[in-house]
Amino acid sequence: MEWDIFKKFKKTFSGHYHCRSNQDNIYYLGNPYEMFWNDVNDVNRGFHLFDTETLEHTPVNNPYRLHHIIYYNDNDHQLFDARELENKIVKVVVRHKSDQVQFEKFIDKVYNANVAELKIVENFALQESAEFEAFESEDTLSILNRYIEEAEIDLDRSRVQKLIQEVYQEACELV
Repeated sequence: MEWDIFKKFKKTFSGHYHCRSNQDNIYYLGNPYEMFWNDVNDVNRGFHLFDTETLEHTPVNNPYRLHHIIYYNDNDHQLFDARELENKIVKVVVRHKSDQVQFEKFIDKVYNANVAELKIVENFALQESAEFEAFESEDTLSILNRYIEEAEIDLDRSRVQKLIQEVYQEACELV
């Protein structure tokens, strides 16, 4: 819809868009809270006070966050303060993990903070060898790599695997 049809009004408010913004006399109020992962750290969430006499409106920011992203890079679980994670939807994006035991202690600390939901996104390296056993706990990327290796295709398998890894990583970061 063209915005200029609203020129005759002093102020027009719309609540359809997720983020606060305005164009001339049209104000997009945005959502009062984070709804999706792409809303994380957008501090301009909240409600508006509208004075019907002066036609002034004042945004009031919501001080609470629902979503929280942690980038794990061999973080020391003993130094990590998990108290702010209580009742939050938390995503841990693993960028580097060299010690599985330390990683599990870190995840235990996050989980024990009484999070509402915990998602772990790992950046799996491509398998160097086409030969590997399929384990019950085999991760998604390993399954995809094995499928590409075993598929009867006339393509450069390493290029296909690299593309799948990039798409998989991007998809995981959006969830």
